[in-house]
Amino acid sequence: MCGIAGVSSREEWSLEVARAAADRMTCSMRHRGPDDQGTQVVSESPERVVIGNTRLAILDLSHAGHQPMHDPETGNWCVLNGEIYNHLEIRAALGERSWRSTSDTETLLYAYSKWGSGCAERLNGMFAAAVYDASRRVLWCTRDHLGVKPFYYYQRPGLFVFASEVKTLLESRLIPKGLDTDGIASYMRFGSVIEPLTLVQGVRSLPPGHWMEVSAGSIVRRGQYWSLAGCAKRDAEEHSVHDLVHASVRAQMLSDVPVACFLSGGIDSSVITACAAPYSPARLRTFTVAFRGTVMDESSHARSVADRYATEHTEVRLSQDEVAFEVPRAVAAMDLPSIDGVNTFIVSRAVRASGVKVVLSGLGGDEVFGGYRSFRLLPIAAKWSKWAGLIPGRVKAFLPGGERGFDLMRPSLSLAERYAVLRALWSNAELVRMGLSPLVSQDLIEDPDPDLPINTRVSLLELGVYMRSVLLRDSDVMSMAHSLELRVPFLDHRIVEHALSNHLAGYGRKDKLLEAFSNALPVQTIKRAKQGFDLPMAAWLKGMLSSYCEAGLEALNLANVLAVPASSFRERFVSDELTWPRYWQLVTLGHWLSRFKDYRAETAMR
Repeated sequence: MCGIAGVSSREEWSLEVARAAADRMTCSMRHRGPDDQGTQVVSESPERVVIGNTRLAILDLSHAGHQPMHDPETGNWCVLNGEIYNHLEIRAALGERSWRSTSDTETLLYAYSKWGSGCAERLNGMFAAAVYDASRRVLWCTRDHLGVKPFYYYQRPGLFVFASEVKTLLESRLIPKGLDTDGIASYMRFGSVIEPLTLVQGVRSLPPGHWMEVSAGSIVRRGQYWSLAGCAKRDAEEHSVHDLVHASVRAQMLSDVPVACFLSGGIDSSVITACAAPYSPARLRTFTVAFRGTVMDESSHARSVADRYATEHTEVRLSQDEVAFEVPRAVAAMDLPSIDGVNTFIVSRAVRASGVKVVLSGLGGDEVFGGYRSFRLLPIAAKWSKWAGLIPGRVKAFLPGGERGFDLMRPSLSLAERYAVLRALWSNAELVRMGLSPLVSQDLIEDPDPDLPINTRVSLLELGVYMRSVLLRDSDVMSMAHSLELRVPFLDHRIVEHALSNHLAGYGRKDKLLEAFSNALPVQTIKRAKQGFDLPMAAWLKGMLSSYCEAGLEALNLANVLAVPASSFRERFVSDELTWPRYWQLVTLGHWLSRFKDYRAETAMR
């Protein structure tokens, strides 16, 4: 829905410096909220606090929804990014009030006034928010249960800066411009930086399900209101997957503008479409993106679902040349480099160009219900790891997956360590040759309770690592680059709680989800093999994007962050010794670093 930013400081430098920083950050996020914009000084002394917002108007399109929003009774101020789907229920619980808008931002503002930090656990939605508590002189910050919406911050004694994007923080010019070597190692290992790390020294993300309080530029208190691990240990409750998914979709249809659906033709997006159609006040709009003249065309499967539910269906057909033209633009939109996200950028552009502001996605179905190969491979690797010691060293390179395949089979690994090997792009030995620590992010991956069923433990890992640090981050940035709000009904925390406590994840097939919606989907949708929305990247990187790739590698060489020359990777890729995701990872890092060096840092404040 929005972008948020702010500064809290006890420093002696001018209030105008803080205001100018907040203004720069807010202006840099116009793509996240082109409908309205505002910055507000909420405290001048003794601490200086300025908050800002850019708004994509979804609930209450009038000026009454303007942010930062003020509570005249308490003097509190609030900025909110995202949507609180149960805000009408919260309003009812708050009792009689003189509401000035129908915005969920106002609901959060009054909920905090009544319940303080305890309001977070009452919220159902995707959100990142900051409330300035005028009576206590603290800035209260929080983030949603699963981490759908981002919250980045930089903190040193006496200075706290926060924003919805890392590049927005850099626009403040209050942050020393330094690369985080742990972030580089994390990125190279996984193709995305594992939270809470970033590539900028001192910049971190607030963990999902957490809140913190900031006073005069310093973090003074932290709390956690929800956790994935806690869900798996809850007493199982009798709920229907069918009813929970329907309830989530119905809640996420809340909007004062039309809501559409991504419809790829796969199981997850088809289920969301089937649930959304009855709740749409007008004929539901659905969108499929297909490539002309390629085998990567799922449009016939999507059309069968669209026909069944009588949606207003649009097939966006793109040529490979059109899509390849968008790839550098997608990389330029990346907040942090990633091997993923280009697909979402392309689909979001097509949907937003049709006039749609809000879209539902099937993201999360694989992680919650067990659709990835990791749910099959990790139990197998653990079972056969006891034989790995018998494999001669000279044979390791010829195993499936090469050195990485052997790393996966190593005995005495915890499940979290084995999962990290499976998700890693490079073997430990290859990372060492690049001058990087292969285990730098391992302590950030929480090892699930070994007493839990293996499928539940894999689900916890996928939700806490790949979903959070890759898919959700990229989906937010790439959709908001086009001022499109992307909602994820499968990641309603009530669905996640139910699936984890009842151990519903399958072993590579989403049996429980299919069972719940077997009568709602065409037979061919249920029986077809899993197929991702893949682009012919290898051919493009060797062809029409080759010069763009070489520019990225040159920038990577100049940054001097790896112990080996980037040109060597080009040679290996051209000779088919290197897969395209690993090559693309290096290219995107190089382009991100070339932009990073252009940011200004003005930390010597007056």
